[in-house]
Amino acid sequence: MGLHQIGGREDAGRTHEERVTATFFLRRTQLCQYSCMKIRSALASVALSLGLCAALPMVPASAAVCPPPPTPPPAGCTPPTPGPGGPMPGAGAPMPGMNGSGFISKFPKSRSIDRFSDASPTIMNQSKGPESPPPDPTQIDYVGLGWDSSLRLQAIPYIKAEKNVGGGVREETLCANPSDSICQPTNGWSTLYVSGGIGNCATATNGACVESITMIKADKSEVVAKSIQKFPQQQKEFSGTINSLGAGFAPGLASWLWRIEGDGGGAENDYLAGGVVISTARPAGTSWGTPELVQFFFELTPIFRENSSLIKQPGMKVQKNPINGASEVAPENGESGCLANDTGVCLHRRAFPPDARFKVVLQIPRNITGWLNGRLNAPVVTSNPINGAFDRITIEAGASENIFAGKWLKRSEIPALKFPSDQSERPYEQIFSGKGGMMVEDPGRDGALDAYNVWAPYIGDYAFAINQTWTVSNALVSNPEERRCPSRGVVGVVATNASAYAATAPVYNKESGTLDYKVAAPHYGPYVDGKNEKVNSGTYGLSIASSQIKCLYGMEKLPSSASISITSSDGKENVSTVELKSAGDWVYLEAKNFTFSSPTLKIKLNQSAAQSSSAASGSPDSSASATKNAAPTKAAAPRITISCVKGKLTKKVSGAAPKCPAGFKKR
Repeated sequence: MGLHQIGGREDAGRTHEERVTATFFLRRTQLCQYSCMKIRSALASVALSLGLCAALPMVPASAAVCPPPPTPPPAGCTPPTPGPGGPMPGAGAPMPGMNGSGFISKFPKSRSIDRFSDASPTIMNQSKGPESPPPDPTQIDYVGLGWDSSLRLQAIPYIKAEKNVGGGVREETLCANPSDSICQPTNGWSTLYVSGGIGNCATATNGACVESITMIKADKSEVVAKSIQKFPQQQKEFSGTINSLGAGFAPGLASWLWRIEGDGGGAENDYLAGGVVISTARPAGTSWGTPELVQFFFELTPIFRENSSLIKQPGMKVQKNPINGASEVAPENGESGCLANDTGVCLHRRAFPPDARFKVVLQIPRNITGWLNGRLNAPVVTSNPINGAFDRITIEAGASENIFAGKWLKRSEIPALKFPSDQSERPYEQIFSGKGGMMVEDPGRDGALDAYNVWAPYIGDYAFAINQTWTVSNALVSNPEERRCPSRGVVGVVATNASAYAATAPVYNKESGTLDYKVAAPHYGPYVDGKNEKVNSGTYGLSIASSQIKCLYGMEKLPSSASISITSSDGKENVSTVELKSAGDWVYLEAKNFTFSSPTLKIKLNQSAAQSSSAASGSPDSSASATKNAAPTKAAAPRITISCVKGKLTKKVSGAAPKCPAGFKKR
C-alpha cells in the first residue's frame, strides 16, 4: 500500500501521497546512517545493523526465501510449524524487531518487504559477528527494487499536521482529532494528514468497518466469524468528520481479531481484519478545507500468536530528526518480525485454509468511489447504499497470490534508463543521484507498471517471494471513462495476482469495443538454491455494476457472455469465450492460467437478448443465488469447449454445441 522508499529525497515535484507514504523508510535510514557514524565498536555495529538499521542497502534475493515443502530448505531458514497451516512458505530467517526491544522471534518474518530488506548485501555483510572485517565499501553500492501490494506497517490510526520549513525539511506534530486546536492552519500548518482505520461495525458505525466475515469451505458449508477484540486491545481511537453525504475524515478505528472456529482444525482459528482510510486536507482560510481521499486498504489475514514480555503496544510518537533536528512523527514499539503486535504478543501470518472462500461485508464511506483493486481469487461483488453517507459492499473471494517482484542491484552497473513518463521515473531519482537505498512500490501506483517494464530486464524472470493474501484497495487513478459514466460509490472491482498492474480501472477501447487491462510479473516463482519454484500462473477477476456496463457500452440490457483476449508480450493472442455470471445488480467473470511477463487482457461483452432480459429484470433470486451462479444449474445442458485455430491465433469456444467462427478450423 502506498509508495515506500529508502534514501530518497523529498522535493516539491512529488505529490503529497508520494511524500507521506515514503516518510517512514526514509527517516529510518537517516537515523541509521546517523547512528552508525556514532557507534564505533564492532559489537555495537552488529547489534545496530540487526535491529534499527534492518532496512539499509544490502546477498541476492534468493537467500531470503525458503523453498516450500518438500524441497529441503537451506541452513538457517527452516520455519517452525505452529499447527495447521503454519507460517507462509517462502519466509526468511528470524531477525530481531526494528525497535531494538530485544525480542527475537522464533519464526520467519511475515512481511515480504521485511525479508526483502534483510536480503540486502550490506546487512548480510555486517551480520557476521564482532570478529568480522568491516563491511566491504563496494557493497554499499546496492539498491533494492520491488513491487508489493501489502501494508508496509501495522495499521495504527493517527493524525498529524505538517509544514515545510525550507530546504526540503518538514516539521510535524501529532493531533488528538481533526479539530485539535494545536493542529489548525492558524498555527502555520499546511497539511492535515488523517490515517483512519477500519474497525468493527458492532462497536462503531460512523466509519469504515466490518459488518461480518464468513468462511465458505470447499464443501460449500459456511462458518460465520465471531469478533474477539480490538488489536491493539488498548488502542486509542478518535472521531471522524464524515457527514451525511459521506464526505469528511474517517474515524481512527482499531483493527479487530475475528475467530472462525475450526477453519483448519488447529488451535489457532483467528484472523486479523483491518486497514486504513487515509485522507488529507489543505488550509481554507483559518480552517481545513474539504478532505481528499488518498488511500483505502483492507486486509484479512489468518494469524497465529507468539508471546513475549518484551513486546510493547505500538503507537506513534513525535521525535527529533537526528540529521536536521526537525520534529517528526514516527512509529514506536513496532516489531518488524511480526505482522502486527500488542503488549506481550506478536501476530504472525499463517496459511489460508485450502480451497476456502471468504465473504466479507464492509461498510465504507461514499467518498470511496469508482473502482477497487484486489488480491482476490475469482471475486463476486455487490454494493448497495445504506444511507447517504455509507455503502455496504459484499466481497466473496478466495485468497490470491501476491507475487513480490524484487531484486538488489549494484547501482554502478545500472545503465542510463529511459522512462515513458515523469510519474514512472520520479520515485527512482535517488538511485540515479547516487544515494542508493530501497524502493518498493505499490503495484497500482500511477506509473508503477511502466516503471516495472523498464526495470524488468534487470530484475530478471524470478519473483522474490509469493504470499497468499486477501486484500482490497481503491484504484489510485481514475480514467476518462469513469468520468463519462459517473456514479456514487463503488462500481467495479478488478483483481489480479500480477506484481504490477494498470493504475486505473480497465479502459474502454472504443475501436475494439473491449475493456483493456495491462498487468506484469516475473515469469517464474522464487529462485531458490539454483532452482525456480514454478511458472507463475496469472489470474484476473472482474466484477462490475450493471449500470456501469450499460453506460460504457451503450447497452440497454446486460450481456450474457464475454470474449477474453490475452495478448502476451511477444504479440501472441489467445481468445476464449466465458459465461458472464450475475450477483444482484453486478456481473462478474474470471480468466486464469495465463503466463507473464506483461500480457494485455481484453474483455469484450457479447449481447444475448434472452438472458439479458432475465438478468436486467432484477429478480429477487439473483442476489440470494450469487454463490450458486459459480456453477451451471442441474437443468443446464453440458457445456463443451473446443479450440479453433487460424494461423497463430487460437480461440476457445464453449457451449452445448460449439462451432468455430468463420475462418477458423477446429483443432
